Amino acid sequence: MSILTRLEREKTMRFGNTFISSPWINRVSWRFLVFFVGSALLGGLNQTANAAGMTLPQAIDSAVQSNKDLQAVRYSVEQARARLLQAGLPPNPRLDISAGNDRVFGNQGEYANSIGISQPFPVAGRIAHQKDVARVDVALALAEIRQAELKLAGNVASQFYSLLALNRQIEVRERLIDVDQKLVLGTRNRFKAAEVSELDVNTAQLELQRLAQERALLLSQRITQLTQLNQLLGRSATQAIELDDALPTGDPLPGLADQQRQALSSRPDLRFAMLNADRAKANQALARAQRWEDWTVGVGLVQGLQVVDGAPPQGSTRMLGLSLSIPLPLWNKNQGNIAEAEANGAQAYARIEALKLNIGNEVASAYAETERLQQILSEYQRNSLAVSARNVLLVQQGYNQGLTPISDVVLVQRQQGELNIAYLNTLDQYLQALARLHIATGDYVGSALEQKTP
Repeated sequence: MSILTRLEREKTMRFGNTFISSPWINRVSWRFLVFFVGSALLGGLNQTANAAGMTLPQAIDSAVQSNKDLQAVRYSVEQARARLLQAGLPPNPRLDISAGNDRVFGNQGEYANSIGISQPFPVAGRIAHQKDVARVDVALALAEIRQAELKLAGNVASQFYSLLALNRQIEVRERLIDVDQKLVLGTRNRFKAAEVSELDVNTAQLELQRLAQERALLLSQRITQLTQLNQLLGRSATQAIELDDALPTGDPLPGLADQQRQALSSRPDLRFAMLNADRAKANQALARAQRWEDWTVGVGLVQGLQVVDGAPPQGSTRMLGLSLSIPLPLWNKNQGNIAEAEANGAQAYARIEALKLNIGNEVASAYAETERLQQILSEYQRNSLAVSARNVLLVQQGYNQGLTPISDVVLVQRQQGELNIAYLNTLDQYLQALARLHIATGDYVGSALEQKTP
Protein backbone atom coordinates (compact mmCIF):
# COMPACT_ATOMS: atom_id res chain seq x y z
CA MET A 1 0.00 0.00 0.00
CA SER A 2 1.46 3.40 -0.98
CA ILE A 3 2.05 6.25 1.46
CA LEU A 4 -0.64 8.34 -0.25
CA THR A 5 -3.18 5.52 0.06
CA ARG A 6 -2.38 5.10 3.75
CA LEU A 7 -2.69 8.84 4.32
CA GLU A 8 -6.09 8.86 2.63
CA ARG A 9 -7.18 5.91 4.75
CA GLU A 10 -6.04 7.64 7.92
CA LYS A 11 -7.89 10.77 6.85
CA THR A 12 -11.14 8.84 6.42
CA MET A 13 -10.81 7.61 10.02
CA ARG A 14 -11.37 11.17 11.30
CA PHE A 15 -14.82 12.69 11.62
CA GLY A 16 -15.07 16.33 12.67
CA ASN A 17 -12.91 16.86 15.77
CA THR A 18 -13.13 13.22 16.81
CA PHE A 19 -10.09 11.02 16.37
CA ILE A 20 -10.99 7.33 15.90
CA SER A 21 -8.49 5.44 18.05
CA SER A 22 -6.95 2.03 17.61
CA PRO A 23 -8.36 -1.13 19.16
CA TRP A 24 -8.74 -1.26 22.93
CA ILE A 25 -5.38 -2.89 23.65
CA ASN A 26 -3.55 -0.29 21.51
CA ARG A 27 -5.52 2.49 23.24
CA VAL A 28 -4.32 1.25 26.64
CA SER A 29 -0.74 1.00 25.41
CA TRP A 30 -0.75 4.50 24.00
CA ARG A 31 -2.33 5.97 27.14
CA PHE A 32 0.44 4.38 29.16
CA LEU A 33 3.00 5.78 26.72
CA VAL A 34 1.56 9.29 26.97
CA PHE A 35 1.58 9.11 30.75
CA PHE A 36 5.17 7.83 30.72
CA VAL A 37 6.31 10.61 28.37
CA GLY A 38 4.85 13.35 30.52
CA SER A 39 6.20 11.89 33.74
CA ALA A 40 9.68 11.33 32.31
CA LEU A 41 10.04 14.82 30.88
CA LEU A 42 8.58 16.50 33.93
CA GLY A 43 11.06 14.66 36.12
CA GLY A 44 14.05 15.35 33.89
CA LEU A 45 15.14 18.49 35.73
CA ASN A 46 14.66 17.42 39.33
CA GLN A 47 17.43 14.93 39.94
CA THR A 48 18.51 14.00 43.42
CA ALA A 49 22.09 14.78 44.32
CA ASN A 50 24.68 12.05 44.24
CA ALA A 51 25.62 12.07 47.90
CA ALA A 52 28.64 9.85 47.30
CA GLY A 53 30.06 12.13 44.60
CA MET A 54 32.74 14.78 44.87
CA THR A 55 31.41 18.22 45.80
CA LEU A 56 32.77 21.44 44.34
CA PRO A 57 34.64 22.45 47.54
CA GLN A 58 36.20 18.98 47.64
CA ALA A 59 37.23 19.28 44.00
CA ILE A 60 38.83 22.67 44.60
CA ASP A 61 40.60 21.40 47.71
CA SER A 62 41.91 18.40 45.76
CA ALA A 63 43.14 20.66 42.97
CA VAL A 64 44.88 23.02 45.41
CA GLN A 65 46.65 20.04 46.95
CA SER A 66 47.54 18.04 43.84
CA ASN A 67 47.62 20.28 40.77
CA LYS A 68 51.07 19.88 39.21
CA ASP A 69 51.32 23.40 37.82
CA LEU A 70 50.43 24.87 41.21
CA GLN A 71 53.04 22.70 42.89
CA ALA A 72 55.64 24.16 40.55
CA VAL A 73 54.48 27.71 41.32
CA ARG A 74 54.90 27.11 45.07
CA TYR A 75 58.66 26.80 44.64
CA SER A 76 58.73 30.54 43.99
CA VAL A 77 58.30 31.07 47.74
CA GLU A 78 61.42 29.04 48.51
CA GLN A 79 63.28 30.97 45.85
CA ALA A 80 62.21 34.29 47.38
CA ARG A 81 63.20 33.14 50.87
CA ALA A 82 66.60 32.11 49.54
CA ARG A 83 67.02 35.60 48.08
CA LEU A 84 66.07 37.07 51.46
CA LEU A 85 68.77 34.98 53.11
CA GLN A 86 71.32 36.12 50.55
CA ALA A 87 70.30 39.77 50.84
CA GLY A 88 71.13 39.81 54.55
CA LEU A 89 74.66 38.45 54.20
CA PRO A 90 77.55 40.92 54.60
CA PRO A 91 80.34 41.04 52.00
CA ASN A 92 83.25 38.65 52.53
CA PRO A 93 86.63 39.91 53.79
CA ARG A 94 89.62 39.88 51.47
CA LEU A 95 93.05 38.42 52.14
CA ASP A 96 95.80 40.53 50.55
CA ILE A 97 99.27 38.99 50.09
CA SER A 98 102.20 40.54 48.27
CA ALA A 99 105.92 39.77 47.92
CA GLY A 100 108.80 41.55 46.13
CA ASN A 101 112.62 41.44 45.89
CA ASP A 102 115.52 42.80 43.81
CA ARG A 103 116.75 39.47 42.51
CA VAL A 104 116.20 40.44 38.90
CA PHE A 105 117.94 43.77 39.32
CA GLY A 106 120.72 44.47 41.87
CA ASN A 107 120.30 41.19 43.72
CA GLN A 108 121.46 42.80 46.93
CA GLY A 109 119.01 40.91 49.07
CA GLU A 110 116.32 43.56 49.35
CA TYR A 111 112.76 42.35 49.71
CA ALA A 112 109.37 43.48 50.92
CA ASN A 113 106.54 41.08 51.88
CA SER A 114 103.13 41.91 53.22
CA ILE A 115 99.98 40.16 54.33
CA GLY A 116 96.74 41.82 55.27
CA ILE A 117 93.00 41.51 55.46
CA SER A 118 90.37 44.00 54.36
CA GLN A 119 86.63 44.16 55.02
CA PRO A 120 84.04 46.24 53.16
CA PHE A 121 81.45 47.85 55.45
CA PRO A 122 78.09 49.23 54.24
CA VAL A 123 77.76 52.71 55.67
CA ALA A 124 74.29 53.73 54.41
CA GLY A 125 72.19 50.72 55.47
CA ARG A 126 72.45 48.95 52.13
CA ILE A 127 72.03 45.45 53.59
CA ALA A 128 68.99 46.46 55.62
CA HIS A 129 67.35 47.95 52.53
CA GLN A 130 68.22 44.84 50.49
CA LYS A 131 66.45 42.73 53.10
CA ASP A 132 63.41 45.01 52.94
CA VAL A 133 63.18 44.44 49.19
CA ALA A 134 63.65 40.69 49.62
CA ARG A 135 60.93 40.52 52.29
CA VAL A 136 58.49 42.13 49.89
CA ASP A 137 59.56 39.57 47.27
CA VAL A 138 58.54 36.78 49.67
CA ALA A 139 55.14 38.41 50.13
CA LEU A 140 54.85 38.79 46.35
CA ALA A 141 55.57 35.09 45.89
CA LEU A 142 52.83 34.21 48.38
CA ALA A 143 50.42 36.57 46.63
CA GLU A 144 51.33 34.99 43.29
CA ILE A 145 50.44 31.58 44.71
CA ARG A 146 47.16 32.99 46.00
CA GLN A 147 46.42 34.29 42.52
CA ALA A 148 47.22 30.91 40.99
CA GLU A 149 45.02 29.13 43.54
CA LEU A 150 42.08 31.41 42.88
CA LYS A 151 42.48 31.04 39.12
CA LEU A 152 42.67 27.28 39.55
CA ALA A 153 39.52 27.34 41.70
CA GLY A 154 37.72 29.24 38.96
CA ASN A 155 38.81 26.76 36.30
CA VAL A 156 37.73 23.83 38.47
CA ALA A 157 34.36 25.45 39.15
CA SER A 158 33.83 26.14 35.45
CA GLN A 159 34.60 22.55 34.48
CA PHE A 160 32.60 21.18 37.41
CA TYR A 161 29.48 23.16 36.56
CA SER A 162 29.84 22.39 32.85
CA LEU A 163 29.84 18.69 33.69
CA LEU A 164 26.76 19.06 35.90
CA ALA A 165 24.85 20.78 33.10
CA LEU A 166 26.18 18.31 30.54
CA ASN A 167 25.09 15.35 32.67
CA ARG A 168 21.59 16.77 32.83
CA GLN A 169 21.59 17.31 29.07
CA ILE A 170 22.54 13.67 28.59
CA GLU A 171 19.82 12.55 31.02
CA VAL A 172 17.18 14.53 29.11
CA ARG A 173 18.34 13.01 25.81
CA GLU A 174 18.21 9.53 27.35
CA ARG A 175 14.66 10.09 28.56
CA LEU A 176 13.61 11.39 25.17
CA ILE A 177 15.28 8.41 23.50
CA ASP A 178 13.43 6.06 25.82
CA VAL A 179 10.17 7.80 24.97
CA ASP A 180 10.89 7.78 21.23
CA GLN A 181 11.81 4.11 21.27
CA LYS A 182 8.38 3.32 22.67
CA LEU A 183 6.87 5.76 20.21
CA VAL A 184 8.58 4.04 17.27
CA LEU A 185 7.47 0.63 18.52
CA GLY A 186 3.88 1.79 18.98
CA THR A 187 3.85 3.54 15.60
CA ARG A 188 5.08 0.39 13.88
CA ASN A 189 2.34 -1.64 15.56
CA ARG A 190 -0.27 0.85 14.42
CA PHE A 191 1.24 0.86 10.94
CA LYS A 192 0.79 -2.91 10.80
CA ALA A 193 -2.82 -2.36 11.82
CA ALA A 194 -3.15 0.23 9.01
CA GLU A 195 -3.94 3.00 11.51
CA VAL A 196 -1.02 5.30 10.60
CA SER A 197 1.04 5.90 7.50
CA GLU A 198 4.61 4.87 6.78
CA LEU A 199 5.48 8.57 6.95
CA ASP A 200 4.65 8.60 10.67
CA VAL A 201 6.90 5.59 11.24
CA ASN A 202 9.78 7.21 9.35
CA THR A 203 9.32 10.51 11.18
CA ALA A 204 9.46 8.81 14.56
CA GLN A 205 12.51 6.78 13.51
CA LEU A 206 14.38 9.88 12.27
CA GLU A 207 13.61 11.70 15.50
CA LEU A 208 15.01 8.77 17.46
CA GLN A 209 18.19 8.76 15.37
CA ARG A 210 18.60 12.51 15.84
CA LEU A 211 18.39 12.17 19.61
CA ALA A 212 20.84 9.26 19.58
CA GLN A 213 23.36 11.35 17.61
CA GLU A 214 22.96 14.27 20.01
CA ARG A 215 23.52 11.93 22.95
CA ALA A 216 26.68 10.51 21.33
CA LEU A 217 28.08 14.02 20.82
CA LEU A 218 27.30 14.95 24.42
CA LEU A 219 28.99 11.79 25.70
CA SER A 220 32.08 12.70 23.68
CA GLN A 221 32.06 16.19 25.18
CA ARG A 222 31.77 14.70 28.66
CA ILE A 223 34.86 12.55 28.08
CA THR A 224 36.81 15.65 27.04
CA GLN A 225 35.61 17.69 30.01
CA LEU A 226 36.32 14.87 32.47
CA THR A 227 39.86 14.70 31.08
CA GLN A 228 40.28 18.44 31.58
CA LEU A 229 38.88 18.26 35.12
CA ASN A 230 41.22 15.39 36.01
CA GLN A 231 44.12 17.45 34.67
CA LEU A 232 43.15 20.32 36.97
CA LEU A 233 42.84 17.92 39.91
CA GLY A 234 46.31 16.50 39.24
CA ARG A 235 44.94 13.07 38.33
CA SER A 236 45.38 10.80 35.34
CA ALA A 237 43.05 11.44 32.42
CA THR A 238 41.43 8.00 32.65
CA GLN A 239 40.79 8.06 36.40
CA ALA A 240 37.09 7.70 37.17
CA ILE A 241 35.36 10.54 38.97
CA GLU A 242 31.83 10.87 40.36
CA LEU A 243 30.45 14.35 40.96
CA ASP A 244 27.83 15.51 43.42
CA ASP A 245 24.92 16.72 41.28
CA ALA A 246 23.67 19.29 43.80
CA LEU A 247 23.33 22.76 42.30
CA PRO A 248 23.95 26.04 44.15
CA THR A 249 20.90 27.63 45.70
CA GLY A 250 19.15 30.39 43.80
CA ASP A 251 19.18 32.86 46.69
CA PRO A 252 19.14 36.57 45.80
CA LEU A 253 22.58 38.05 45.25
CA PRO A 254 24.06 40.50 47.77
CA GLY A 255 24.11 44.13 46.73
CA LEU A 256 26.48 45.18 43.96
CA ALA A 257 28.23 47.74 46.16
CA ASP A 258 28.90 45.07 48.79
CA GLN A 259 30.28 42.73 46.14
CA GLN A 260 32.60 45.43 44.80
CA ARG A 261 33.87 46.29 48.29
CA GLN A 262 34.51 42.63 48.97
CA ALA A 263 36.44 42.33 45.71
CA LEU A 264 38.66 45.29 46.58
CA SER A 265 39.46 43.73 49.95
CA SER A 266 39.88 40.13 48.76
CA ARG A 267 41.27 40.08 45.23
CA PRO A 268 44.82 38.64 45.27
CA ASP A 269 45.79 40.48 42.09
CA LEU A 270 45.08 43.80 43.83
CA ARG A 271 47.12 42.61 46.80
CA PHE A 272 49.90 41.71 44.35
CA ALA A 273 49.75 45.19 42.78
CA MET A 274 49.94 46.86 46.20
CA LEU A 275 52.93 44.73 47.12
CA ASN A 276 54.58 45.81 43.88
CA ALA A 277 54.12 49.41 45.02
CA ASP A 278 55.72 48.50 48.36
CA ARG A 279 58.60 46.90 46.51
CA ALA A 280 59.07 50.01 44.39
CA LYS A 281 59.19 52.10 47.57
CA ALA A 282 61.75 49.75 49.11
CA ASN A 283 63.78 49.90 45.89
CA GLN A 284 63.82 53.69 46.08
CA ALA A 285 65.29 53.55 49.58
CA LEU A 286 67.84 50.98 48.42
CA ALA A 287 68.84 53.10 45.41
CA ARG A 288 69.41 56.13 47.66
CA ALA A 289 71.47 54.04 50.06
CA GLN A 290 73.61 52.83 47.17
CA ARG A 291 74.79 56.38 46.48
CA TRP A 292 77.46 55.62 49.06
CA GLU A 293 79.48 52.56 48.16
CA ASP A 294 80.93 50.35 50.87
CA TRP A 295 83.87 51.65 52.85
CA THR A 296 86.79 49.25 53.09
CA VAL A 297 88.92 48.90 56.22
CA GLY A 298 92.16 46.93 56.03
CA VAL A 299 94.89 45.84 58.41
CA GLY A 300 98.19 44.30 57.36
CA LEU A 301 101.72 43.28 58.35
CA VAL A 302 104.69 44.36 56.21
CA GLN A 303 108.19 42.88 56.52
CA GLY A 304 111.13 43.99 54.43
CA LEU A 305 114.88 44.47 54.12
CA GLN A 306 116.55 47.52 52.67
CA VAL A 307 120.23 47.63 51.61
CA VAL A 308 122.07 50.97 51.65
CA ASP A 309 125.32 51.19 49.72
CA GLY A 310 128.27 51.93 51.98
CA ALA A 311 126.26 51.43 55.13
CA PRO A 312 126.50 48.54 57.53
CA PRO A 313 124.10 45.67 56.82
CA GLN A 314 120.59 46.39 58.02
CA GLY A 315 118.22 43.96 59.68
CA SER A 316 114.75 43.27 58.41
CA THR A 317 111.96 45.54 59.58
CA ARG A 318 108.30 44.85 60.35
CA MET A 319 105.40 47.26 60.23
CA LEU A 320 101.71 47.00 61.06
CA GLY A 321 99.52 48.95 58.69
CA LEU A 322 95.92 50.19 58.77
CA SER A 323 94.03 51.38 55.71
CA LEU A 324 90.66 52.95 54.96
CA SER A 325 89.17 53.25 51.46
CA ILE A 326 86.26 55.68 50.99
CA PRO A 327 84.64 55.94 47.53
CA LEU A 328 83.63 59.54 46.86
CA PRO A 329 80.25 60.06 45.12
CA LEU A 330 81.37 62.94 42.96
CA TRP A 331 80.08 62.01 39.51
CA ASN A 332 78.17 58.76 40.00
CA LYS A 333 75.57 59.33 42.69
CA ASN A 334 73.38 56.46 41.47
CA GLN A 335 71.00 59.09 40.16
CA GLY A 336 69.90 56.93 37.22
CA ASN A 337 68.82 54.02 39.41
CA ILE A 338 67.10 56.42 41.81
CA ALA A 339 65.11 57.98 38.97
CA GLU A 340 64.16 54.54 37.65
CA ALA A 341 62.98 53.43 41.09
CA GLU A 342 60.85 56.57 41.44
CA ALA A 343 59.30 55.98 38.01
CA ASN A 344 58.59 52.35 38.93
CA GLY A 345 56.83 53.56 42.07
CA ALA A 346 54.63 55.98 40.14
CA GLN A 347 53.84 53.24 37.64
CA ALA A 348 52.91 50.82 40.42
CA TYR A 349 50.43 53.27 41.95
CA ALA A 350 48.95 54.02 38.52
CA ARG A 351 48.45 50.29 37.97
CA ILE A 352 46.69 50.00 41.33
CA GLU A 353 44.18 52.66 40.33
CA ALA A 354 43.65 51.04 36.93
CA LEU A 355 43.17 47.64 38.54
CA LYS A 356 40.65 49.00 41.04
CA LEU A 357 38.59 50.41 38.19
CA ASN A 358 38.89 47.15 36.26
CA ILE A 359 37.84 45.10 39.30
CA GLY A 360 34.79 47.28 39.89
CA ASN A 361 33.72 46.95 36.26
CA GLU A 362 34.44 43.22 36.20
CA VAL A 363 32.29 42.63 39.27
CA ALA A 364 29.51 44.81 37.87
CA SER A 365 29.54 42.92 34.57
CA ALA A 366 29.54 39.48 36.20
CA TYR A 367 26.89 40.60 38.67
CA ALA A 368 24.57 41.90 35.94
CA GLU A 369 24.99 38.74 33.88
CA THR A 370 24.36 36.46 36.85
CA GLU A 371 21.33 38.43 37.97
CA ARG A 372 19.87 38.47 34.45
CA LEU A 373 20.31 34.72 33.99
CA GLN A 374 18.88 34.10 37.45
CA GLN A 375 15.76 36.00 36.43
CA ILE A 376 15.51 34.02 33.18
CA LEU A 377 15.76 30.74 35.09
CA SER A 378 13.10 31.93 37.49
CA GLU A 379 10.87 32.83 34.54
CA TYR A 380 11.40 29.35 33.10
CA GLN A 381 10.42 27.77 36.41
CA ARG A 382 7.41 30.00 37.08
CA ASN A 383 5.92 30.18 33.61
CA SER A 384 7.43 28.29 30.68
CA LEU A 385 7.99 24.93 32.35
CA ALA A 386 4.64 25.11 34.12
CA VAL A 387 2.79 25.99 30.89
CA SER A 388 4.59 23.19 29.08
CA ALA A 389 3.62 20.70 31.77
CA ARG A 390 0.04 21.97 31.55
CA ASN A 391 0.07 21.44 27.77
CA VAL A 392 1.23 17.85 28.25
CA LEU A 393 -1.62 17.26 30.68
CA LEU A 394 -4.17 18.79 28.30
CA VAL A 395 -2.97 16.78 25.32
CA GLN A 396 -3.11 13.62 27.43
CA GLN A 397 -6.69 14.36 28.36
CA GLY A 398 -7.56 15.18 24.75
CA TYR A 399 -6.06 11.94 23.52
CA ASN A 400 -7.86 9.93 26.19
CA GLN A 401 -11.13 11.51 25.07
CA GLY A 402 -10.40 10.84 21.41
CA LEU A 403 -10.19 14.56 20.59
CA THR A 404 -6.45 14.85 19.87
CA PRO A 405 -4.42 12.93 17.30
CA ILE A 406 -1.23 11.20 18.36
CA SER A 407 0.80 13.58 16.18
CA ASP A 408 -0.24 16.48 18.43
CA VAL A 409 0.70 14.45 21.50
CA VAL A 410 4.18 13.83 20.10
CA LEU A 411 4.53 17.48 19.07
CA VAL A 412 3.66 18.80 22.53
CA GLN A 413 5.98 16.33 24.21
CA ARG A 414 8.79 17.26 21.84
CA GLN A 415 8.20 20.93 22.63
CA GLN A 416 8.52 20.16 26.32
CA GLY A 417 11.75 18.26 25.71
CA GLU A 418 13.20 21.15 23.70
CA LEU A 419 12.10 23.58 26.39
CA ASN A 420 13.88 21.51 29.03
CA ILE A 421 17.03 21.49 26.89
CA ALA A 422 16.84 25.28 26.49
CA TYR A 423 16.38 25.57 30.25
CA LEU A 424 19.48 23.46 30.85
CA ASN A 425 21.50 25.57 28.41
CA THR A 426 20.46 28.66 30.35
CA LEU A 427 21.32 26.88 33.59
CA ASP A 428 24.82 26.17 32.26
CA GLN A 429 25.28 29.84 31.36
CA TYR A 430 24.06 30.87 34.81
CA LEU A 431 26.47 28.53 36.59
CA GLN A 432 29.38 29.82 34.51
CA ALA A 433 28.39 33.41 35.26
CA LEU A 434 28.09 32.59 38.96
CA ALA A 435 31.59 31.10 38.93
CA ARG A 436 32.94 34.24 37.23
CA LEU A 437 31.23 36.40 39.85
CA HIS A 438 32.84 34.43 42.67
CA ILE A 439 36.24 34.78 41.03
CA ALA A 440 35.66 38.49 40.39
CA THR A 441 34.91 39.07 44.08
CA GLY A 442 37.87 36.93 45.15
CA ASP A 443 35.87 34.85 47.61
CA TYR A 444 35.54 31.51 45.81
CA VAL A 445 35.76 28.82 48.49
CA GLY A 446 38.14 31.03 50.42
CA SER A 447 38.51 28.62 53.33
CA ALA A 448 39.89 25.86 51.11
CA LEU A 449 42.41 28.24 49.58
CA GLU A 450 43.49 29.81 52.85
CA GLN A 451 44.30 26.42 54.35
CA LYS A 452 46.67 25.53 51.51
CA THR A 453 48.47 28.84 51.10
CA PRO A 454 52.02 28.61 52.55
